Amino acid sequence: ESPAAGGDPAMEIEERDMADRILRHLHKLEEPYKEVFTLHALGDVPLKRISQLFGKSDSWARVTYDRAKAMITEKLEEGES
Repeated sequence: ESPAAGGDPAMEIEERDMADRILRHLHKLEEPYKEVFTLHALGDVPLKRISQLFGKSDSWARVTYDRAKAMITEKLEEGES
């Protein structure tokens, strides 16, 4: 939503800043964490499909995604930009 549409410009800036921080941390992740997180969180690819693409189990895709999310969350909580 744009400021002209009644959104809060300060909130939009804060959300954009957070998105930039997440993307910077995502960029630093090693494979396969980076690709699995990107496919699922940003590409809306189901974890079942990701497991098929990698030739791995469904639980592998879920664990890999959860670990990637945890790594990004940890960096955000540490205050790294």
